[in-house]
Amino acid sequence: MFRTDLSVARMDLLDRSIAARVALAMSEAEVGLGQIAARIGLDAAVLAAAMAGSVPFTATDLVLIACALRCDPADLLPGAGVLTHADREVA
Repeated sequence: MFRTDLSVARMDLLDRSIAARVALAMSEAEVGLGQIAARIGLDAAVLAAAMAGSVPFTATDLVLIACALRCDPADLLPGAGVLTHADREVA
């Protein structure tokens, strides 16, 4: 099954929205990228790529990140709490 250009664009926006929410949660917890990567056993370069929107986060990544940040995994997804700029683009 092939994605249309529109669905690819929406997935890119979704990836950016999730990355923005992860960045916000990390900032609120005062935890850096290297610290989170070490806590969840993920290579820092892979996490950095996900944060840049180059690769998508996996569901497992998001659950592990949420656990490391002591937040609900749903808080890292669009539609939960405060809207980020990327959320507004997806909507």
